[in-house]
Amino acid sequence: MKKVLSTSALVACFGLGLVYAATASQQEPKQNPRPPELDKPGEIETISKPKPNYLFPDNSSKTEAQLIKKENAISQLKKDLKLKQIKLTKYSEYLENKKQRGGDIIENLQVHPKRLVWVVEIDAPLGVRVPQKNGQVVKFRKSSITIVVDAETGQKFDTDIVEIP
Repeated sequence: MKKVLSTSALVACFGLGLVYAATASQQEPKQNPRPPELDKPGEIETISKPKPNYLFPDNSSKTEAQLIKKENAISQLKKDLKLKQIKLTKYSEYLENKKQRGGDIIENLQVHPKRLVWVVEIDAPLGVRVPQKNGQVVKFRKSSITIVVDAETGQKFDTDIVEIP
């Protein structure tokens, strides 16, 4: 004779903690059903987004007297280079101007958009030689050079060299 144990007997014998899900018709209606708008796919919303932690925070409230002098923003110009202009501006304004000139935009996400920077424009009518990490030198013919320097620390953020036809 074959013995058949019921599920409750198996649970009692082996300590199996089996739990069976009730079918939809057996479930009780939910007390607080999920709002339908939360079932839409998309971005997970949070109550508040964390503020970015910039390595170079907003310093736009500082006066020019509290920043490095514009003469210190550039070291001595090398022979045959001519200072075209130097101006104090916000980092976001520099990026916008670069975009308008058609340059590639590579934004430094460590710099707050309102961070003050010195934008230095230099003419190199005879060209410029730029040493590379591998020891080679790249020669640019007649060029325009733009250097972006943090107005508070003096750290160089960007250098663009564009050959002028």
